[in-house]
Amino acid sequence: MARPIRRIRLGHAPNCSSLGNVLNALVWTQAAVGILWVAAEAWPARRRRPEPGGGETRAVDDPPALVTTGDTVEAPIEAHVQVTKACGLPCPSCHIDPTPDGPHVPVDVLDTRFAALAARGVFRVAIGGGEALRHPDLPGIAAAARRHGLTLGLTTSGVGLTERRAADLAGFSQVNVSLDGVGAAFAAARGYDGADGALRAIRVLAAAGARVGVNVVLDRAGFDRIEETVLAAVEAGARDVQLLRLKPAGRGTAGYLDRRLTPEQGWDLWPRARALVEAHPGVTFRVDCSLVPFLAAHGVDPERMRAFAFLGCHGGDALVSVDPAGAEHPCSFVPGPVTPQWREGVTQGACASCAYRDMCRGGCHAVAAHLTGDPFAPDPECPMVRAGAPG
Repeated sequence: MARPIRRIRLGHAPNCSSLGNVLNALVWTQAAVGILWVAAEAWPARRRRPEPGGGETRAVDDPPALVTTGDTVEAPIEAHVQVTKACGLPCPSCHIDPTPDGPHVPVDVLDTRFAALAARGVFRVAIGGGEALRHPDLPGIAAAARRHGLTLGLTTSGVGLTERRAADLAGFSQVNVSLDGVGAAFAAARGYDGADGALRAIRVLAAAGARVGVNVVLDRAGFDRIEETVLAAVEAGARDVQLLRLKPAGRGTAGYLDRRLTPEQGWDLWPRARALVEAHPGVTFRVDCSLVPFLAAHGVDPERMRAFAFLGCHGGDALVSVDPAGAEHPCSFVPGPVTPQWREGVTQGACASCAYRDMCRGGCHAVAAHLTGDPFAPDPECPMVRAGAPG
């Protein structure tokens, strides 16, 4: 007898920062969710993998989703793979330290890495850098991923994107352009005046027939202009908006305390994101894993979050990151190795008794490590942790 569906992960291929949690699903009516669940039984699967206990996860292309019938997922479903260390941009939030002449990973090496990831059951791969567009053979990368049954996404600044270069991205499921603001807000966030260039890249990609998304890193200066940023991206052709939390990693450690969201902004995230979903029907809105605590603090229905696989930090568990040398890390922001504690998550302090712990897993380990010295301490910026902290 077929096992019932337990959770559905909606969305196209990931970007190179995080698993994406689709906010739209949290505002749908229960009737709409019921219709989706019935329809999902008939979705044709492109690829399947068995899960412990007799369940399975299957990849679906139309609509794009991963459907799981098991209670647990014990191997990575997504991987973030760096394909180059070349980039000459000065972005202060960059989690690595690329150089203008940084090396590229050869396609034959990437092919071997893709084969190994596929053999472990990975379904989706996001490539980044450095600046992924600097790699000389993006069509070769896409072909290698397809050979191994992987869905492929790419994240880019958009710098250097031409109509001809856009054609090289035909094999990618989705391309995300970094857009942390418009006008002066972009320059403040990225260290260069690039908003118009990023918006042009979105238009070029959309005209080429690519599915285009944007990555918006939320910092203190740009948060209050998020509606303006999203509107500009949607008008340019973006159909997927991923909201990302600023991480204290790489260059991002400098000035982090002055750039991170204020407690009030963190609290406002969910109502403002919900308003964005309602204002832009037909656009998919996602938040990265590190923002899940800010949703949970509002008492968002935990059963709905479980049903749609809303994941907090599942680095080293559902997610793995591969650097240019081939070394694996739990996520793009914390160096390896991947230890068993990453699967267990945070089990101490306020997290131990939290109703959302199995999803949130204790918040962002990169933030916890930076602020407390312990990556497995409760995320100090979680509103519920703040509320229980002395003073």
